Amino acid sequence: MMNNHRILYLTIFVLFLFDLTISATPNCPVEADPTTILSCVAIDAVGLVQATKGNIRAFCTMAERFMECLKTKTRGCIGEDFVRGSLSELIELSQKCCVNKGERMSEECPFVSKPQCFYMTDMATSPKGNEIPIKDLQIGEKVLAIDHNDQIVSTEIVSFLHYENNSQTFFYIFTTETGHQISVTSDHLMFIGNQTYIQARFIDLTQHNLYIMGSNGQLQPSRIRSIDVQLKQGYATPITQHGTLIVNNISASCYSSIYHHNLGHMAMAPLRWFHHAKQIFGVVNNNEMIKNGIHWYPRTLNNFLHIFRPLANVFTTTMGNI
Repeated sequence: MMNNHRILYLTIFVLFLFDLTISATPNCPVEADPTTILSCVAIDAVGLVQATKGNIRAFCTMAERFMECLKTKTRGCIGEDFVRGSLSELIELSQKCCVNKGERMSEECPFVSKPQCFYMTDMATSPKGNEIPIKDLQIGEKVLAIDHNDQIVSTEIVSFLHYENNSQTFFYIFTTETGHQISVTSDHLMFIGNQTYIQARFIDLTQHNLYIMGSNGQLQPSRIRSIDVQLKQGYATPITQHGTLIVNNISASCYSSIYHHNLGHMAMAPLRWFHHAKQIFGVVNNNEMIKNGIHWYPRTLNNFLHIFRPLANVFTTTMGNI
């Protein structure tokens, strides 16, 4: 189910090229049994999927075993240096994410749980039906969302909780039977009907439906055809007055790194009040530039919760201060 991610495909490609280079190397272990090197690919797949679910220790163990596997399987082969050089992306990930106990993980590690959200180039929809890339949304802009009765409504962008156009992270890519597709980070809340939202990593294509905006302007359920994981660059967390957003015609919450949509919506109420006050006094800047980083309010709220660590674990999936 979790396929199509770049590292796994890169690995398979590299191993295929390597297999073409071993015929003239009598001391190469792979020459006797070329299928033995495929065991390294299995290590890659299992560890990477576990990492996207928040088990970074599993990824680090995988990375160490994977590199040792290749070192053993390719020793004495013509393609030895080529194979190792081609795994620079996996090595870079392990350097950013695998640290000693007590050390702080790099902010650039794509597995770090922080308020990520939608892929930058996915599309929101205006009330007039125009598509707007997430990266181009402006505070005060009107977009389509769903209300607490699961009805499609027009709402307004009130703020951005997180915006990063240069950073990479892993996305769960959901493709429905109707051909719609949406990319969200693993802890992002997705709407599955009956006022219910669950994190992307817990969605099961055999048990859950996603809800799409039909041609009649109403929500309708659609079965999930596939769930893939890919490393992509750029993500943003726009929030609306209703706390929801329709992206690529698929309905979703605006919130991530939290277990309950309603709790997230209540927690972000001060941002909605502040935006409303700015509207009253006519000081909303619709051309305000969105800067990279995490908004000070959710950062402060998260860091306060983590003072009381057991309490933080009840409400949020972040691993500490952000």
